[in-house]
Amino acid sequence: MVFTDSTHEYFLSIPRNIRAEMVKANCAIPFPYENEPFFTAYEALYQLWAKKRSQKDVIKAFHIAKGSLKNWQDRFSRYGAMGLLPKLSYVDVDPKLENLVVLIKSCRPHESASYALRLAQAFKIDGASLELIRHIQRCHGYGQRMDEKDIKYYDGLQHVLRSMQFYMAKKSLFHDRTNAAASFYNFDRDPFQQRIELFKRLSQCRKNRQIRPVLNQFGIHPNRFYELKERYLRYGVWGLIDLVQTARVGEKISPELELQIIEQRMMSPALSAKKAIEKLDLKCSKGNVQKVFVKWGLPKIKKPVPIRGVVSEPLPVTVPKRAVQVERSAKARFPDLVESSRLKVNVSFNRFINCLAYRKIAVSNPGAIIIAPFLDQLGVVEALHTYGPQS
Repeated sequence: MVFTDSTHEYFLSIPRNIRAEMVKANCAIPFPYENEPFFTAYEALYQLWAKKRSQKDVIKAFHIAKGSLKNWQDRFSRYGAMGLLPKLSYVDVDPKLENLVVLIKSCRPHESASYALRLAQAFKIDGASLELIRHIQRCHGYGQRMDEKDIKYYDGLQHVLRSMQFYMAKKSLFHDRTNAAASFYNFDRDPFQQRIELFKRLSQCRKNRQIRPVLNQFGIHPNRFYELKERYLRYGVWGLIDLVQTARVGEKISPELELQIIEQRMMSPALSAKKAIEKLDLKCSKGNVQKVFVKWGLPKIKKPVPIRGVVSEPLPVTVPKRAVQVERSAKARFPDLVESSRLKVNVSFNRFINCLAYRKIAVSNPGAIIIAPFLDQLGVVEALHTYGPQS
């Protein structure tokens, strides 16, 4: 699901507003928080339906238009409390293009957007562009930072939005407008409203020992509550939507293998499912490969498509360079030369070294300075540093 920049900014502001309200109200579960239109709509309907206040009083108290109140009532009756959530703005994107971009990024995170554009052109997807592909990547958390926390956050957000679309597609009446007072609370048909009322009650608890009785009253297990609380602090009221679990039948091919099959079939249109299994040395059933063919419409591709595939076209084998053997000088080899070559230290030289440990020797002969470079080349100075006393 691809949303606009305004929707993107709206969801990013929710955790900031919740944290600010937590500090302000000094409570673990702030309800409500600022800049959330849902709370205004829900409270207005509560006063109108449950408290039986007149429309004129509600419109005046909440500073809203009559048309807005009517729209809230219609959506509340049709979709339940979920219908009071603000409408989000989306970008019109071909679902096939979105699935393709997510597939590439899920198995090759550092692949450029130009590769997704090349595959989209091979599939003849209308409207594909680099700007749109990068926008899809941002909406799924694959931005420039490539942070695992961002990917996890947007994956959860996409799950919430898909679940919301699933529930709102159901054709059922959540609340009866003709009997507003009695049907305002309808937890049997509207579980989202039950969670709203739960967090509304928990926001009034100032001590932790007061939370457990409220959970028992609403029939919520503590583990379930902490899961809902984590989602609420991350996505706000949107996190209280019951997530729809997609059922998977049979084995599912990994994204890496799915992309390999797409690449091989594009470069070799004569490649059948059986030949793809043999070429890629797969240990899966022919039906799983055939599902990939049907899902992406690969049988429609009759001409080979020149694409660059990381797996389908492996990198050329390079001959490793031979390491250059450089002989070390005698000066560099002297510290370990005695042990490696089993040499013996001269007795007189050893006695001279021991003498230097407790006796000072003044060198006034200029011959020592003249002969110093020759001694350095012979390794005598290095021997003094290695076996001589501490300076």
